Amino acid sequence: MDILNFISWIKAGKYSPTMPADAITVVGIPNPTRGDAYLPVTVPVTAFGGSTGSNIGKLIGGGIVVAEWDDAGVKKALVASLTNLATNLPWTVPAQQGNPIGSAAESYSNGLTNTNAIIAQTGAAATTAYAAGIARLHNGGLFNDWYLPSAWELNLCYNSVAIVNKILGSTNGFQTILYSYYWSSTEYQGTSGQSQTFIDGSVQTLLKGDPQFVRAVRIHTL
Repeated sequence: MDILNFISWIKAGKYSPTMPADAITVVGIPNPTRGDAYLPVTVPVTAFGGSTGSNIGKLIGGGIVVAEWDDAGVKKALVASLTNLATNLPWTVPAQQGNPIGSAAESYSNGLTNTNAIIAQTGAAATTAYAAGIARLHNGGLFNDWYLPSAWELNLCYNSVAIVNKILGSTNGFQTILYSYYWSSTEYQGTSGQSQTFIDGSVQTLLKGDPQFVRAVRIHTL
């Protein structure tokens, strides 16, 4: 079987690597000096749509990877802080808990924009007294671009909770305590913010003054 037929054979689903590998060595190119022999050729797994493995659960960028994607050819990862930053903080400061922010804090995907809008509404520099502030001030790995995750980013954290908690353990992992939720930075109808429990992934809208868990995230270029 020549090398082109071999690759076609793999693409057709007749062969699949049993575990991630950087390359597979196959026999397929005729030896120019002997008509009855073939030279081994190393074929990258990615040449036929394979993968070299996942970074989920790896300690990278000052935290732990919970999701990764390709952004126009640039490999990026959503990294969560290695510990809970708080277990009982409100979404924002008391003076603003009844005041809507609006579209600037309603993104389901851009937690950094939401977080900055929450802080800006307070009229002061971020503090550790509320969820958005403590997340923005986090400096794990000496990075200064941490923030409170949006609703969808928080759900990405939940999707990887089994792996994360195996790596970080029950103390530093995401907590699965009954009736306890993690804040997202996504505002909901002015006086509430969206949150999620890591017991079963249920989403809840809670008053901004409710004390809940806080975990920071950042986007890291791999």
